[in-house]
Amino acid sequence: MDIYVARQPVFNTQKKIFGYELLFRNGFKNAFPDINGDIATSNVLSNTFFSFELKEILGNNPGLVNFTKDLILQKTPLLFPPKHIIIEVLENIEPDKEILEALKEFKKEGFTIALDDFAYHERFRPMMALCKIIKFDLIATPLDSLISIIKDIQKNFHITLLAEKVETYEVFEQAKKMGFHLFQGYFFSKPEILSKKEIAASHIVLLKLINEVGRNDFDFKNIEDIIRKDVSVSFKLLKFINSAYFGRPSSINTIKDAMTYLGVNELRKFIHIIAVSDLGKDKPTELIRASVIRARMCELCGTVLKTHFSTEELFTLGLFSFMDALLDKPMEEILKKTSFSEKIKAALLQKDKEFTKILNIIMGFEQGNWTNKFFAVMSNTPIEKKLPGFYLDAVKMVNAFFN
Repeated sequence: MDIYVARQPVFNTQKKIFGYELLFRNGFKNAFPDINGDIATSNVLSNTFFSFELKEILGNNPGLVNFTKDLILQKTPLLFPPKHIIIEVLENIEPDKEILEALKEFKKEGFTIALDDFAYHERFRPMMALCKIIKFDLIATPLDSLISIIKDIQKNFHITLLAEKVETYEVFEQAKKMGFHLFQGYFFSKPEILSKKEIAASHIVLLKLINEVGRNDFDFKNIEDIIRKDVSVSFKLLKFINSAYFGRPSSINTIKDAMTYLGVNELRKFIHIIAVSDLGKDKPTELIRASVIRARMCELCGTVLKTHFSTEELFTLGLFSFMDALLDKPMEEILKKTSFSEKIKAALLQKDKEFTKILNIIMGFEQGNWTNKFFAVMSNTPIEKKLPGFYLDAVKMVNAFFN
């Protein structure tokens, strides 16, 4: 059975990663929670975790996983270490005697229990007493409607509130003031405030470096000298080249050898990632990680889908598709400071149908948006089979770079 997994970040108030919600499918036709009851669902879930190498997907962070009533009654969470799993109790599960007994056992074993898409009612209080996290869907239940409910929870329970579907920084700030401590949504991947100020001088220097390494007449010796003079870049390069991602039997100890091993194209990618990391140093780390994951997936999709872009160009496009969020400026204004080709600029402005198609496929996978119309036409195609592997490879790559 083909298994698909996506992860959505959960942040704390400092916009640091708390964990990831894991979203599953067994293909592009049936969503995981609705697979046929004759299938041994607990085995499917178990195989999913082992197939996707839990540590690679989560790192050292917990994974929030939706559990249906049947999975809870089957005690499926007990298959996994408590430190890796936060049990999300779906909103349609009633607090009957069997469910409460199962949740008590999970809590005794050290599991954290979260109530998903919570809609407050008096009958849920016994369940609330067993949980540590309550998730509110801010689209289904806007913040203004939660004021009295939040006060009641804060007064009577020791529960952490998680705001789900936070799409803007305004909502993030409002939820934070109301007492939410965890946040889930794509506010981090959008510009915070579109300022009228000029792009900072330090950012312009980085954009010039990006332009320099993108030149056709790549000056290998000049780039080596730049790297050698920057202790931080040198350290990151040697750490990256000696990571498990490359699986080298012996270590590389010099900048020149590392550059030679990577080659020009891979070295360009490395420098682009370094530049993007520095451009986003005041942003959530997950935004940088998401940029690299998207870049690698764009590159790998280019090995299967026929486009007028090279795989190297697709990597660059994926990496810089978050540039407006990194600099809090419109993409049009940022591109005026770069010497990207007109083809690259058009794609970053979403004026190229081929790149837009790839980007929509990848964004749908990133968000676990399995109803994305692009997936519907991908059934039984080579890209359908390869996307899960592409995603895992991208996650491994970003872990090698940032861990």
